[in-house]
Amino acid sequence: MCPHFRKYVKAIDNNCIKIIRSLNRVKSRNLSLVARETEMPPALVHYYYDKLARRGILKLNVDINLEKLGLTPVVIMAKPFYNAIDQAEKALKTIDYWREISRCYLSDQTYYYCYYAIPTEKKRLFENFIKELKQRKIIDKLQVYWKPRKEHSNPNFQWFDTKNKQWNFEWNEWIEEVLTYVSSSPKEVSIEGALEKESYAPLDEADFFILRKIEEDTEVTFKDLALMLGVTPPTIRYHYYKHLVNYGIIRGYKPSIYPYPKQFAHLSIVKIKFDTPQKLEAFIKSLEEKPFVQQVMIYEKELLLLMKTYILIDQLPGFIRALTQLHAQQVVSKYSWCLIDPEKDWEQLLPAKLYVKGKWQYPHENYIKALDTIKQ
Repeated sequence: MCPHFRKYVKAIDNNCIKIIRSLNRVKSRNLSLVARETEMPPALVHYYYDKLARRGILKLNVDINLEKLGLTPVVIMAKPFYNAIDQAEKALKTIDYWREISRCYLSDQTYYYCYYAIPTEKKRLFENFIKELKQRKIIDKLQVYWKPRKEHSNPNFQWFDTKNKQWNFEWNEWIEEVLTYVSSSPKEVSIEGALEKESYAPLDEADFFILRKIEEDTEVTFKDLALMLGVTPPTIRYHYYKHLVNYGIIRGYKPSIYPYPKQFAHLSIVKIKFDTPQKLEAFIKSLEEKPFVQQVMIYEKELLLLMKTYILIDQLPGFIRALTQLHAQQVVSKYSWCLIDPEKDWEQLLPAKLYVKGKWQYPHENYIKALDTIKQ
């Protein structure tokens, strides 16, 4: 076993599993709550949390309700022309409101997986910009999914043998789990809750500063924020709880896990189509606590699931065989899989410079002009 990999598996034990499971339940960055819920000494919880974070195994993220901020999420799968792959990258980053952009490869084709949060009132301008990319022969094919439902599958070390310090990827067991959920799912599955419209909650300058800093570093303290803003910690506490939490903008905190070193794993985008809501929801349920799931986006209108996976290289064939088997069992209608280029995988924070006096600025004309500087 590689020393770097051995260092990873040595860090994982039953206490790690308990702490991550608790973080998923309490949805808080307050480790005292985790200690109380797990009945572990606070010092021990801090020790494990710091160890996992330091080794890059665990990262805690703030869960922001984008629609409460006046932003509408949208996922785009864009296939550039062969002679415009790098130009497409620059063009897709022109819009300041991108959250994630990943270049990925499917056979001999290149795609960009993009996740944006667009000011709700500017959706049409954004669509015009995307059309412009096609007219300029930068993007060949385009799939746009407005307001996908983002699911958190509470990833954990479910398939890790803490006694023998090894991973056991139970792909056949997962297939059986999916089939069981499908057979026991109700005949009617309602998705109305996912379609509810969120009311917009404008923030003042202090609110947005706090939100941006917490998005940047979830471990930043009220004392740190007070020093940055030149106010007292109680003032920060007031803005945090009375505005960000009370308005529903901060919904909580969710852990992401990277259970194995990046040089031994593939990050991928998997697109899966279903023919009934029951099968879609059963599949989502089966992803609970699975270590290979990084992100799940659901587009109910087309019964479509977009999933970011993080899988050991030697386990990728087992995952593909499992999807093939689920297709044969008529659970999955069709699926495709593309490999993310780790050197072309980006994330960014909310564009603070464009939030002015409680409103988002959207310089559409500047975005169009910027395309003129991108050479074919």
